[in-house]
Amino acid sequence: MSRGFVFVEVTISYVLLALALVSLVPVFMIAIRAGMSTEQLQASTYLSTELLEEVRMRRWDERTMNSGAHIASPSVLGIDVSESASDKRTFDDVDDFNGWTEAGVVDPVMRPLPDFKSYTRTVAVAYVDASLNVSVPTTDFKRITVCTRTAKISPACLSTLVTNR
Repeated sequence: MSRGFVFVEVTISYVLLALALVSLVPVFMIAIRAGMSTEQLQASTYLSTELLEEVRMRRWDERTMNSGAHIASPSVLGIDVSESASDKRTFDDVDDFNGWTEAGVVDPVMRPLPDFKSYTRTVAVAYVDASLNVSVPTTDFKRITVCTRTAKISPACLSTLVTNR
């Protein structure tokens, strides 16, 4: 009698354990998806940071001298005549990046990064006033915003302010 009783107890334990594991499968699936989204968001943030720093390495304006002196009349935002809209290596100041888009990430020397081909990066540069409101006339402040997007997550956008030195 005791052997049969132990067998029934073990069988019931296995059935309960199986039911518990089956009910936890959706939780595991959600955790896996959340981990993938977190990884994509982390990569997007890194890619935004990288491009933002790449932009910041340029001069404030086309007319900025090497000494970094203040310039009285800043130029219009966007690329200049001697620069190529499809090659960021030709950009020499931060506002040349205004409107720049990379569908499939490229490094600073325009080599594709195959691990990030599903990501898109965009740059917006705008003159802002002291309250950080977009300003139509030129000011001594430019706001640079870089956004990186990929499927199924919100874009990772970073901004910085650069000043007329």
